[in-house]
Amino acid sequence: MASRVGSSTIAAPARVARNSAGLLVARLTSLLAGFLTLPILYDRLGAPAFGVWALLSGLIAWVAYADLGLGSAQIREVARAVGSGRHRQARAVLGVGVIWGACLGTLALAGCWLCWPWIAALLNFGSMSGPAMDATLLLLVGFWVATGTVPWRAVLEGTQRYLLLSMVEIAAAVLTAGLTVLVLLSGGGLVALAGATTAVNACRAIAIVTMASYLTRELTPSVVRIRRSDLRVALRYGLPVQVSNAAAAVNNDTDRFMLGAVIGPTAVAGFEPGSKLANLLRLPPSFLMTAVFPAAASAAASDPRRLDRLYVTMTRYLAAFAALGVAVLVVSADPLIRLWLGQPLPLASTTVVVLGVGYAINVTVGAASVVTRAEGTPGRETRYALVAAALNIVLTLPLLHLLGAWGAPLSTTIAASVASGYFFVHFHRRSGRSFRPLTRALFPPTLAAAVAVGLTSAAVPLLPDGAGRGDAFLAVVSRSGMALVLTAAVLVALRYFDTHDLARLRAALAAPADRRPMAPAAGPRRPESPLEPTSRLERSSR
Repeated sequence: MASRVGSSTIAAPARVARNSAGLLVARLTSLLAGFLTLPILYDRLGAPAFGVWALLSGLIAWVAYADLGLGSAQIREVARAVGSGRHRQARAVLGVGVIWGACLGTLALAGCWLCWPWIAALLNFGSMSGPAMDATLLLLVGFWVATGTVPWRAVLEGTQRYLLLSMVEIAAAVLTAGLTVLVLLSGGGLVALAGATTAVNACRAIAIVTMASYLTRELTPSVVRIRRSDLRVALRYGLPVQVSNAAAAVNNDTDRFMLGAVIGPTAVAGFEPGSKLANLLRLPPSFLMTAVFPAAASAAASDPRRLDRLYVTMTRYLAAFAALGVAVLVVSADPLIRLWLGQPLPLASTTVVVLGVGYAINVTVGAASVVTRAEGTPGRETRYALVAAALNIVLTLPLLHLLGAWGAPLSTTIAASVASGYFFVHFHRRSGRSFRPLTRALFPPTLAAAVAVGLTSAAVPLLPDGAGRGDAFLAVVSRSGMALVLTAAVLVALRYFDTHDLARLRAALAAPADRRPMAPAAGPRRPESPLEPTSRLERSSR
């Protein structure tokens, strides 16, 4: 039994580490491709057309959020089927996803065609309304193709085949970048860019469906086997997630739409680069949480104490990462924009600073979100998302009129900060978890980031800087380096990390590949960190 425990203990973090690394490499490739092409987009299209392109991308993102929460529900059912053998129910839930994906894509195309005059007027497209409509319809065709492959993607994610997905995404990112540059250099505009995006979506869809069908034939989506009980399973779990996703759509995309409606696409062109830089802070944690979810779902069903340890450990790591990341973004915002675009863009720099703080706070709730979904109670997260969305809506317009364009990112940061605090309180009270481990996980990184930002900002006049890209590079390196060193020094001085963290990292890197489904650990287990609970936590009935 001891060997089984040891093997399971090592296998879980090893698989999570491999999956996270694969997702991270794929996303970094996509980011690099996007970051290399964005300056070309901005230069070739011009600020107004670039702002329109950003708004069109936001429209597609809004439509994608309307998935009834079936994305998470399908992954969860596939992960549960791997351990329990309930393939019929998993295939039926996947079939529900196929039907809704087809319906959503069709409704989106019809709605865009019928409502376009109102959409164009609301977002101030003006003379670009015609090309923007053609581009939107093409993008929606690509979205229709992509959403139709979500069940097959869920099969790959639920069986933890993230490395294969990563290879597909890397190829798609490279192809997108190449086609984008080719279109722009040949004089193409919004419509040609949309056509290139749709072509890449089609290639990605073919690859995902082919791999999932070949590797997991027993989990092929089935439309004919759907029962009422399958619909209840999918929607009972998915609808609360859908509410959270709708609120996320408000929180993630309200800023650009409000800027477009109140000020115009040119303001969106200034906001968009800063928003993309600030979003870097949320990407690595999102990969980690995606990779952790199947393991969390397994632990929730078999070993609640292991789930508690996972929650506290992941929260500690997320908080440390957020502290390091926000310190770098805040002190390096202006030279980062100049290095990237080759020119200063004050709204973009301000957006990096303001949104960076809000996203850093929001990152820390990632582990709690995964746990509440793994326990089958996504409704806990719904309230948090609704609070953030409501605050964002209430604050955006007044702050835009009071402060100008940077009032939009400020409203998002205030909403994210207040809602994150609310979610932690609600999550711990409803699940019976103690607040003490959470406080000990969050306070040291918060203090470290504050000290690093204060001292580095005071030292900025003494650090190298200048007008050119080379000078901006030196400014980024010196400022970010100083912020990183100071943040890490404070964390070390407060003894935030211990020997268990290093041992866990070594085990994850040294463990052999385990292709089998993860089995729950058996036997007693000692806490892996002084911050973790030493006894089973009391839980309220669900």
